[in-house]
Amino acid sequence: MKKINKIDKFLISENESLENILTLMEKETEKFLLVVDVKKKLLGTITDGDIRRELISSGLNASSNAQKIMNPTPIFSTDKEKESWSNYFIENEIEHLPICTEDKVVKKIIQFTPEKNISLKNVSVLIFAGGKGVRMGEKYSNTPKAIIEINEKSLITRILDNLESEGFHNISIALNHESEKIKSYLNEKIPDNSFNFIIEDEPLGTAGALFELIKQDNIEENILAINSDILFQSNLSKLLDNHVEYENDITVGTAKYFYKLPYGVVNEENIDQFSIEEKPILNFNVLCGIYIVNKEVLNGFKSSKLDMNNLIETIQEINKSIGYYDIGPKWMDVGSERALELTKKFINLGII
Repeated sequence: MKKINKIDKFLISENESLENILTLMEKETEKFLLVVDVKKKLLGTITDGDIRRELISSGLNASSNAQKIMNPTPIFSTDKEKESWSNYFIENEIEHLPICTEDKVVKKIIQFTPEKNISLKNVSVLIFAGGKGVRMGEKYSNTPKAIIEINEKSLITRILDNLESEGFHNISIALNHESEKIKSYLNEKIPDNSFNFIIEDEPLGTAGALFELIKQDNIEENILAINSDILFQSNLSKLLDNHVEYENDITVGTAKYFYKLPYGVVNEENIDQFSIEEKPILNFNVLCGIYIVNKEVLNGFKSSKLDMNNLIETIQEINKSIGYYDIGPKWMDVGSERALELTKKFINLGII
């Protein structure tokens, strides 16, 4: 744990504009701000996840302020609870803990960065990179989605870097549309790679390549399957541990997704009583494009042409064990041109 005593650069007022907050986030490596009043009393916290939520729900031109963006019920502690600080980080999965007086006046910040488990994992990895990218617009019509570059680094290369940083190896990549272009790109960018390319002669659906993978030798008991049009900063080792601990046949990765309705909503209790909620932000658990699949559960399927949702539904019907795991807030779907522009902003801010 690291103690930060000089905290002024982390402190902002509740009226601070989104534009200024983005500037501060871009300058500081911690990606963490404290919203305080004039007496430095803690009102809320703003993390990179809060920024992502606001930009996704309100757009790049949002005119929000800190009061709207912040978490108004932040986790904090006092010097008296020093022995419990470690538990705060573990139980709440946070990286920064404000230390306050009994009156919530901020005195310092404790920073905690969990170490990644980089030991080699006994799991096979399959990256789905066969999509046509029809939502990416005319600008990218001749570029396979997986190799679209942001700051001279492609989506799939960023995923591969994440995998390598956690000790994942034995990586296969499923290709269909523009397969030779993607192979050539990866062989040029990573010339000493040992990737196993699975070429689909025809589209096999979002899960079909799994059935091609298990036909091969040296495939581990569990398969980590990842879409190539997402970006994330997540501890995949924890996802794997959860899958093993609960003895799941399939574990579905999920992420929080926020959507701001552009209209006020009438909440009707009865014909005479109702309330109005102005432009509410809805919160969903969405599939994040990351799965762990036990290869044994794939045996017995007659067809290898299958979408992931159909695979999951079929497994549920035969009473196999399916669980889900929240990978955390640092996730972005890059399946459309608008999402790509948001992702560029997030990368430049250093918040994904």
